[in-house]
Amino acid sequence: MKGLKLSLSDKWILTRLSSLISLTNSRFDDYDFGYMVQGLYDFWLKELADYYIEALKPVMKSEDAEAKKAALNTLHICLDSALRMLHPTMPYLTEELFQRLPGKGRPESICIAPFPNEGVSFEAEGVEQSIANLQLVVSKFRAQFSALNIAKSANPSIFIRCSTDQTKAVFSKETAVFQSLVRSGETTVLGKDAADPEGCIKSFVNDELTIFVKVAGLIDMNMEIQRVQKRIAEIGKAKEGLAKKLNMPGYEKKVPEKVRTENAAKMAGYETEIKECEKSIADLGKFL
Repeated sequence: MKGLKLSLSDKWILTRLSSLISLTNSRFDDYDFGYMVQGLYDFWLKELADYYIEALKPVMKSEDAEAKKAALNTLHICLDSALRMLHPTMPYLTEELFQRLPGKGRPESICIAPFPNEGVSFEAEGVEQSIANLQLVVSKFRAQFSALNIAKSANPSIFIRCSTDQTKAVFSKETAVFQSLVRSGETTVLGKDAADPEGCIKSFVNDELTIFVKVAGLIDMNMEIQRVQKRIAEIGKAKEGLAKKLNMPGYEKKVPEKVRTENAAKMAGYETEIKECEKSIADLGKFL
């Protein structure tokens, strides 16, 4: 892969493939065929098809020849290796697909093709955490669009505010990927000190990320206020339940420190989300 202009998504899928190769060989050696097949299934469906191929669409529509070359080479490597690993359990289908892959100097049949034993990994660059954050934001946008009943053809503008410069730098290069996966219009990545964009509904993702959807003229504001109020009630119940645990007699002595730390972080998260929801209601009221 030297000399290729690999994107974050390219590096991520190659890293996932490398992990899959290691796990598949290990599970094969241990006769753990159930988990071996499950790993292959998850890679093909959840990682390659659901994310990576969708992320390729803006690349293939662009004029960047180097990015296209890197993406196509990455996809070829993934398909070739994943078919070879899948072959023992789906021999006829994999042979048919293997024959359709382009490339010179390839084995005449997948039956005599070497089984993959190592791959290229970019784990040290933190690509998996970056993509995990990206996928989390995408899922939040999709959930927000669904909750707001925004038409698929609406393509509203979206904004992502990052509390760290590192995340902002990563996301700023992935705006086209966000647009493809979220089906949004203009996508803007903001720094931690940026003001809330006007005409937007704000949603709390976590302590590092906040998202905004421009909804002016797209939704019923009263219904959205009711939805946020319902969410506040849900968080309030969860917070109340956690507070009872925290106030139990002997809590500090009986509960392990790790659990106490997790509970404290959870409580802080509840409080932060309630504040953000209350601010969202105030912002929505401005549209009425």
